[in-house]
Amino acid sequence: MGRKGAYRGNQRFDSHNEHSNEETHSSIPVPLAMWDFDHCDPKRCSGRKLARLGLVRELRLNQAFRGIVMSPVGTCVVSKADLGIIQQHGAAMIDCSWARLDDVPFARIKATHNRLLPYLVAANPVNYGKPCKLNCAEALAAAFFIVGWNEVGDAIMEKFSWGHAFRELNEQLLEKYAACETSEEVLQVQNDWMAMMDHENMMRDQNRIDNYAQAIADGSDLGSQTDEDSDSSEDDGEISDRRMAQLVAAGVYREVTDRLGNVSYVKVEESE
Repeated sequence: MGRKGAYRGNQRFDSHNEHSNEETHSSIPVPLAMWDFDHCDPKRCSGRKLARLGLVRELRLNQAFRGIVMSPVGTCVVSKADLGIIQQHGAAMIDCSWARLDDVPFARIKATHNRLLPYLVAANPVNYGKPCKLNCAEALAAAFFIVGWNEVGDAIMEKFSWGHAFRELNEQLLEKYAACETSEEVLQVQNDWMAMMDHENMMRDQNRIDNYAQAIADGSDLGSQTDEDSDSSEDDGEISDRRMAQLVAAGVYREVTDRLGNVSYVKVEESE
């Protein structure tokens, strides 16, 4: 038997850890597995930690898995429609680097139900707060949260000191995803959420421009003398071209062109 196939049998636990693992196994009544391509630091790899704890079984190439597989080559996102498959056959993950996908022989991975994850934010120490940068444990737990099996998702995440943060960071989204019945509904929730974030970001940017423009219009000191456009002309009450462009974009000033083509700027409230 190869090294990976025998690894779990060679594990040694003290009585406390063995008791703890038995409790965790009782809360994970389905198989968990992974294909490991050695792309990450073994000391930081969450998938390998789960394997060392005996929670995840390592699979060989050409070894089939009948449950859902969190995979970069998935054709649809995981949803509650996958709950039956997970209950019967479990869930697995492919431990590889996004930067080295070309090195992964996906054709030799015997997976029937490849799935993608929708938008979520990482809580692991390496990529905390970054969208779509989940590690193996987060990806596996996310699948269970999305299908509504929170007990298993929590049982996976509790093995990491930072694990509780994943559900906390994504609580609203995970609840919305879990309320969906199909992959299409999950995608719609994702797209609506991202559109909302884009709108909020746009509004924040616009508010910053408005506040900046108003402060200039009011003659406030913005502490911007280090800006390359904050030249001596501003000391004479003039506004640089860059700042005037911001004021025009913010609607504080408008551009006026006379018959000779000369351009001037007029405050909007003065021109109305």
